[in-house]
Amino acid sequence: MLLKDEASASKTISLKHRLILLLTVMILPFVAFFFFKAADTRDRFEGEYQRSSLTLALEVARDVNEYINSTGDLLIPIANNNEVRTQNYPAVQEFLKGIWPNYKYYSNITFVDVNGDIQAAGRPPAPNANPDEAGKKVNVSDTPYYQRAMNSEGISIGDFMLGKLSGNPVVHITYPVFDYTGQRVGFVAAAFDLTRVQNRLLRANLPKHTVVAVLDASGIMLARNIEPAKWAGKNFYKEMGFKNMLGKPDGVGKVRSSDDTTRVFAFAALERVPWYVRVGVDNDFIEAQARKELVDHFVVFVPLLLVAIFGWIWIGRDVDRFHKKTERLGLLDPLTELWNYRKLNQDLDLEISRARRKKEKLSFAMIDIDNFKHYNDANGHQQGDEALKQVAYIISQATRDTDSVYRYGGEEMCVLFRDADKAGAMAVSERIRKDIEEALFAGEQEQPLGKLTISIGVATYPNDTVSKDGLIKCADVGLYRAKELGRNRLEDYSAQGFTAEDNDSHYLSNCS
Repeated sequence: MLLKDEASASKTISLKHRLILLLTVMILPFVAFFFFKAADTRDRFEGEYQRSSLTLALEVARDVNEYINSTGDLLIPIANNNEVRTQNYPAVQEFLKGIWPNYKYYSNITFVDVNGDIQAAGRPPAPNANPDEAGKKVNVSDTPYYQRAMNSEGISIGDFMLGKLSGNPVVHITYPVFDYTGQRVGFVAAAFDLTRVQNRLLRANLPKHTVVAVLDASGIMLARNIEPAKWAGKNFYKEMGFKNMLGKPDGVGKVRSSDDTTRVFAFAALERVPWYVRVGVDNDFIEAQARKELVDHFVVFVPLLLVAIFGWIWIGRDVDRFHKKTERLGLLDPLTELWNYRKLNQDLDLEISRARRKKEKLSFAMIDIDNFKHYNDANGHQQGDEALKQVAYIISQATRDTDSVYRYGGEEMCVLFRDADKAGAMAVSERIRKDIEEALFAGEQEQPLGKLTISIGVATYPNDTVSKDGLIKCADVGLYRAKELGRNRLEDYSAQGFTAEDNDSHYLSNCS
């Protein structure tokens, strides 16, 4: 009996071992699949956030590139100004004071001589400035941007610093000035206000787990969307993630940042200056997302699939909405809320191609506010801005739904008339002119004509020209003619007696 019990126990133990082994064999694939799925899910989330971060980094880099490019477009004509080249400092001072308020992205615009003395500045002294210090020259020869500017033949850029005149965090963008003998006499500098870049990042309304930063090639953080006051101006050169960015146009990675947070990041380099835009997503957030998906996947697979599909549609919609909003902001004039010059170029290319393909007419009106400088001088720039906004609104209300209104620059605006011949465009343009003439503007009684008025030039494709640049130039010729004939009127290009076939005419040479 004892032997039977021992044999039975032996069989029982053997069966138990087999069951455990079978259970282990059954569980191991699931365990292996779980770990594989966990790693795969985590890697997938990292890849997705890296790609979306790279997209955002490229968008921000594009915006900052536009800021920098526009700075070069500003500095070059200033450097070639006669008063600047002849070092007529009082005249340069007045010149810079006159133009600086029009450029909100710069905390100052200055002319610096070869000794590093700021000889002229657009920004007026602070109201609480010490009178004893007011007359003293500010010398910047000890700054990196001075050294680079004096050794550069073109655009150069300095390091992060607090402006010596403004006190704002700035980076100086410079362009050399030569006199008429070719001798270097200094340079003009625009103190690029980094708070503008900072505001661009803050306007993005990014989630708290996403950090966007702009750094220069020496590792100095220029702007950051989270805790900017704490991190702006700090050096991150020794951070491994930063060193991996140097010399590359874009890329992705994973690094533990200086704030002790591990992040998956993507970066994009700027074109004109050695700066980098870096977008990082907290790794803890990504892992939390991955864990949630794993739990839901193994508990209720099908509901998770539906939730995941809905979630990605929702996330994709948000990303797409943000992208479209950012793109739209990049095409709008911030003052008048009209489309800007960049949008005009895009639309003209598209509409001329469409008109050529469908053999339709396309008309274009160039509009200029008459004696606007006089209005500004008499009423102040703030009232001038209000007048610009009012004119923009009236033009928008007077045009058709199919037309597009743009701010060309300064006090010039323009209208693109889709599928409109010369007569139709002239009729709408006359309505615009009349509406402006009849509108009431504060302080307009001081204008030479007693009213705030506009002059308009109109050109039509293909009657007057067959190219984008030609359409703009021909409308400008009409506008110039309207100004010559007394203002507050409209003129069309063909009324000058020229056609698109007059290849030897003076006007057509400017409208081909």
